[in-house]
Amino acid sequence: MVRAAMLRRWQTWRATGDRRNHGGDRATDGYDSPSKMTSQAADPLVEVVQQLLADETAVEITGRTIRLAEPVRGDAGAATLRVLGSAQAAAPVGAAAHAATGVAAGVWRPPNLYLARWSKNRWVVGYRLASGSKPNDYVRSEGRIPSRLETGNWYLTVPDEVAEAFVEVGLSLELPPFPLPELPEDEPRPTRPGRQAPVRPPRAAGAPAGRTPAPKRPPAPKPAPAPTTRVCPGCNMRRTLTQFTGESDLCVDCR
Repeated sequence: MVRAAMLRRWQTWRATGDRRNHGGDRATDGYDSPSKMTSQAADPLVEVVQQLLADETAVEITGRTIRLAEPVRGDAGAATLRVLGSAQAAAPVGAAAHAATGVAAGVWRPPNLYLARWSKNRWVVGYRLASGSKPNDYVRSEGRIPSRLETGNWYLTVPDEVAEAFVEVGLSLELPPFPLPELPEDEPRPTRPGRQAPVRPPRAAGAPAGRTPAPKRPPAPKPAPAPTTRVCPGCNMRRTLTQFTGESDLCVDCR
């Protein structure tokens, strides 16, 4: 039922454009059935939409922009580039997608490609593809457009030619093509317990400010003086060391 509803919406959009450009009287001339749509192959955008509907992809058409109506998995910018790669032959063409992490919209206007992203802020990146190159030359192999092809990055303001490229396909840089998802607020980092400063002894009087003098070491004990006398075991009298000679413990008088 979703595919049928999208198909009827696409038929009405194409019929309205045909009536406006060619003066048709009926709003559905030439677009009453998918078989008649197949015959209108002059605009490659028709084939792109038919393929997306055949893949049961819910799409909406605004101007020359293909909007993926349902949220995509992963990155909305990557999904936008894939749609632009599928619709590269319909340039100028736009694409828009949304995911749980943000909204994206892009424009392929050879040789320039612009990709806008919205999350908490909006930023736009411009690329200039090499001569003869198309988005799918990079998207299929790398999944993105290489950064070496960037021509600029813009946040608050963008050049006029960039804004006009989005307007040309039915997009606006002032408002995202889908409502922005509610992103969780950044959780505050847990605070680490502070380290306690070491307790220092009070500064001694007369010591310079900012420096604590090291405690003084106690003086080393003085060695005992060498003995100058000894007791003779023979006479039991204390005599000077000069009265003892040789290896005998007796003084000279007791020998």
